[in-house]
Amino acid sequence: MKTLNPKQKIVLQRIYRLFELASEMNDSKNEDKETYVKRYLSLAKKLGERVNVSIPKELQKHYCKKCFSMNITSKKETPLLIINCNECKFVKKFGLE
Repeated sequence: MKTLNPKQKIVLQRIYRLFELASEMNDSKNEDKETYVKRYLSLAKKLGERVNVSIPKELQKHYCKKCFSMNITSKKETPLLIINCNECKFVKKFGLE
């Protein structure tokens, strides 16, 4: 694992916080929750791109990278974890270690 400079560490903390806010908003009863969730996730991605920090693997499995939705279903098959987006029908596959 490569070492991170202080700017990258701060951005990584902010990315984790934005994902926390997105998951809290996804669980709430707010009418505009999808708008907030998509905004938080797109901000996290933009922050990571600006400072050259990738979103950690454990967070990538919780959202659709195409439409920034947390409305996904996941299922484990022997070598893969398959994630399906319920909004845009995008399919993402992760290798299980």
